[in-house]
Amino acid sequence: MQLKPITAIIVLALVVASLLVAGCTTSNTNQTPTPSTATHDAFLEKYLAAIKDRTYSNKNMTIESFEVTWINSTSARLGYVTNYSKNATINETIQNLRINWNDTFIVFPTTQDATNYLNAMNKTYYSESSNVYISGSVYDNVIGHATQVYKQYEILKSGHSEYIQQRDNLISLSSSRTV
Repeated sequence: MQLKPITAIIVLALVVASLLVAGCTTSNTNQTPTPSTATHDAFLEKYLAAIKDRTYSNKNMTIESFEVTWINSTSARLGYVTNYSKNATINETIQNLRINWNDTFIVFPTTQDATNYLNAMNKTYYSESSNVYISGSVYDNVIGHATQVYKQYEILKSGHSEYIQQRDNLISLSSSRTV
């Protein structure tokens, strides 16, 4: 009668020992860690590239820095600093200005998802913009047609502006400061 518990303990000890030994005998071949490759949203990559192309092609300014930082596969931050020349022809109020831009872009699966996100945001200090969307923007060029849904909220102060925009399934949170 005493034999069954002793046999069970011995068998269990052999199983544990064999598992421990098996764990210690793994081969070290191909142990070099491989870098993870994040997959970014193809539209957002194309959109950010188009913004960069448009920014660098603007003859009214020089670009001091331009940096994209991916937050996850469907959102990214864009930070850049522009210096407008004293001969800027687009708007006299920006001549000789150095502006620091910070934008966050978020792509949603559907326009309704983006609208829901926008509606849930705290926009207490923002006013709905009276700006009418002008077709032919960078966004329109990237998607190949006019934006279907456009909303913009803004805070405008001297030397500082903030915007929340929806263009179909894209939300952008933007701020700019003169420096």
